[in-house]
Amino acid sequence: MKKSEKKRIIRAADYLPKPKEDSGDLESFALPASEQMIMGLFGDFPDYGDPKMEELWQAVFDSEEDDMIAYCLKRGVDVTGDDGKPVSGWRDIAVMLKAIEKGLLELQINGSEDTV
Repeated sequence: MKKSEKKRIIRAADYLPKPKEDSGDLESFALPASEQMIMGLFGDFPDYGDPKMEELWQAVFDSEEDDMIAYCLKRGVDVTGDDGKPVSGWRDIAVMLKAIEKGLLELQINGSEDTV
């Protein structure tokens, strides 16, 4: 990347669903917030039934938290919330980014013009 080019960073927290007033809308209870965020970012979920994805999960889980947070940021996704702590589901985001990097998935982060 050239110095004059700026890398676009996507905030994972921006993809968390906004709290709604009790409207009786059952659709808002369909998926947990972290899964809604991952679906909003990638349009898919990690398939942990696949041994390769499970292996990536284990690698992410075994890595230092700060290293994985930095990895996600380097790949264009800020996984920290407004409080500076990682958002719920941040490891799943790291797994998805690693799967894309390893060629296991061909996905594009929603809101990004480039494939990760």
